[in-house]
Amino acid sequence: MKTTILATTVTIGLATMLAVPGHAGQSASTAVQEMTTEQRKELMKKVRKGNVDKTTTASVNDTKTSAYDARGVVEPNAEVTLGAGVAAKIEKLPFKNGQTFKKGDELVLFDCARQRADLRGANASLNKASSFYQGKRRLKSRGAAGSQEVREAAADVASAKASVDALTEVISLCRIAAPFNGRVVERHAEPYEIPAANAPIMTVVDDSALELDLIVPSTWLRWVNKGSEFDFEVDELGKSFKARVERLGAKVDAVSQTIKLTGTFVQRPANVLAGMSGTAKFNPPTN
Repeated sequence: MKTTILATTVTIGLATMLAVPGHAGQSASTAVQEMTTEQRKELMKKVRKGNVDKTTTASVNDTKTSAYDARGVVEPNAEVTLGAGVAAKIEKLPFKNGQTFKKGDELVLFDCARQRADLRGANASLNKASSFYQGKRRLKSRGAAGSQEVREAAADVASAKASVDALTEVISLCRIAAPFNGRVVERHAEPYEIPAANAPIMTVVDDSALELDLIVPSTWLRWVNKGSEFDFEVDELGKSFKARVERLGAKVDAVSQTIKLTGTFVQRPANVLAGMSGTAKFNPPTN
């Protein structure tokens, strides 16, 4: 009779699995029947106190986890991988992994001596074509040249100018300036290397304004809105910071019935880095 009462109590308290050494994977009643008297007494103490091992009993409520908690990831404001716009030797890479930079700082400098020489040649060709065109126009005004000759000379000028513009654009790619204030995540190349055109050179992040990506039940839309405040506990630091909801997702996932929320810290924590994760703790709704 006592065994039956104990099995019933344990079944209700532990659902379908017991965290008892040597009885993992058994039903509650079977496990209880195979226990020694001392094991039964010890288990009853745990059931009464509510401190049964929760790692293998998922149905037992964990008092440390709230129904209004949600996992989240810290994301940077922007993350960009800078590529080589020109196939040339890297002359300078002044910033190393983890270092900070300001908008406009020189992040990459290529040795573009050959491209500059090509530009000088293109400018010379443009000057020659322009001079020839002007001469044809003067000759035409005196009846010594036809309209076709003038048009052909004008076309040569346009072609030479296009070459100059193209090489000027290439020269502008020989220096990569920082698009924002940020930090270097990773360098994909080193000085004196000659990467192929469009090859990745460096990944940088703008972490001046971190964002928090959260996935929450769609039913939370009944009480969560833009401006709702919550505490975000960062796993890596073991600290909690004030945050608020900045944006609501545009669509609910019909399968999981969840929605994405984007939050921001009320005050940017100096020691929080992009990529960290944690738990957002919301206050229960008032009604």
